[in-house]
Amino acid sequence: MTDTSATGHSGPDLLAGYAAGAVDEAAAWSVEAHLMACAACRSAIAGQVDAGRLARNRSVLLVRAAIGDDGLLARLLRRCGVPDHLVRLLAATPSLRRSWLLSVAGVLAVVTGEAALARYGWAEARVPRPPRQEFLVPFLLVAPLLALASVAAAFVPLFDPAHRVAVAAPFSGFRLLLVRTVCALAVAVVPVAGAAFAVPGPGWLPAAFLLPSLAVCGLALAAGTVMRPLAAAVAAGTLWALPVLALAGARLPLLIVQWHGQAVCAAVLLAAAAVVCLRHDRFELGWTR
Repeated sequence: MTDTSATGHSGPDLLAGYAAGAVDEAAAWSVEAHLMACAACRSAIAGQVDAGRLARNRSVLLVRAAIGDDGLLARLLRRCGVPDHLVRLLAATPSLRRSWLLSVAGVLAVVTGEAALARYGWAEARVPRPPRQEFLVPFLLVAPLLALASVAAAFVPLFDPAHRVAVAAPFSGFRLLLVRTVCALAVAVVPVAGAAFAVPGPGWLPAAFLLPSLAVCGLALAAGTVMRPLAAAVAAGTLWALPVLALAGARLPLLIVQWHGQAVCAAVLLAAAAVVCLRHDRFELGWTR
């Protein structure tokens, strides 16, 4: 298949293959980048595109990206000063969907209820040596992982049926990464902090989850520069779960969010941020693979 003609434009064979969806990913990116700046090639490919397929794709994209002008989410984001084009992009983020929020709330309710029942149930039973921290283990394990899951859902095609819309948005890949990450983190961290107030633990516990959540998500993004997003999320989640379970076995689970653990999380977050900044070009193309 001819990649380019003598004039530097995409060759007819390449355009035909692209229109039919028969070219590989690298060739598709090359054609798309060229089409954005070349009216001649856009005209050449227009007659080769299946009009019915184009109409169906356009309908799906509009449905995925649409957000009503009267929607509560749209009004809230606009009142916060978010531009309309960002509102539409964020509305397609899975972490903002009602089903996702209900799932997060359900998980938090289960682990919070378990902690309360374990703590107060044992206290009412008047056990001679009441449990110290063990009842917090499920919450300590799950809370940062919910933030990680929200970020992963914003970038892993398996969880995000609107990922094609996000890729086609008029942003650099790195800017898109930052926008959707902040959005996903905010959606997850707020209910996690709220649930932490209901857990029968120390009063500083709600604030203690912020840095670990940022560190786990930052680690996943940094790992995403060298591996697929889903594998990066699994790796980051595993690296959080292992020390939590190890400390739980030593009957010191709160150590993971006390100042020793916070220092480690801060170091991980700074290192991850440095990697993401230095390798941000890896997010410009192919970050949804």
